[in-house]
Amino acid sequence: PAEVLKAIATRTTDQKWDERLLSYNIQIDGNMANVWTPYEFWYNDEFHHCGVNSFHLFKNGDKWKIIYMIDTRRKASCGKD
Repeated sequence: PAEVLKAIATRTTDQKWDERLLSYNIQIDGNMANVWTPYEFWYNDEFHHCGVNSFHLFKNGDKWKIIYMIDTRRKASCGKD
């Protein structure tokens, strides 16, 4: 996580990052939820990789908070070959 935050914080203005969510699936049970989002990542308008984000959320009062996040990343089997 620290490496990702550092990359975001030090990104130069000539870099264009575009994460495109392809769909999403939300599952909720009471105050717990999971969001599954397949995505494509484009860097400076060129396809870079694809994968899935998985977010785990907890509802505290009337606000949802992300408590855990994980993703996959691959270049093969993205439908771009």
